[in-house]
Amino acid sequence: MISKKVTLSDAEWKIMRLLWESSPLSCRQIEDALKEETGWTRHDIFSFLKRMEAKDALRREDANPQLYYPLLDYNEAVTGETRSFVGKLWNGNLGLMVSTMIKNEQLDEEEIDELMKALQEAKQSKEGGQV
Repeated sequence: MISKKVTLSDAEWKIMRLLWESSPLSCRQIEDALKEETGWTRHDIFSFLKRMEAKDALRREDANPQLYYPLLDYNEAVTGETRSFVGKLWNGNLGLMVSTMIKNEQLDEEEIDELMKALQEAKQSKEGGQV
């Protein structure tokens, strides 16, 4: 997988999620998976795929049919998108983003436990302790 900053549109994220879950996929398979949700035609899908190939988000294998593989690593793509989001809306302040989300969302006990665990691990890591 390629490690670089690639910005994806919402439409491209939908396609990449499919490829991360199950690749390789043909244009037809992508169309079939997304048609009901999006209404996209094969021409629409092909246009997205060409643009994503130009961005090095995916690669095309010249087979019959042509097959598409992700080049972006999922975790790196999500991390990059998250950093961009936090940077735009909270001026890069992750703590402010988390506190805003906690105040404005109804968290269940499992979500609270998950957040507490992540914060504890971050604190231990900062203190040089074992996670």
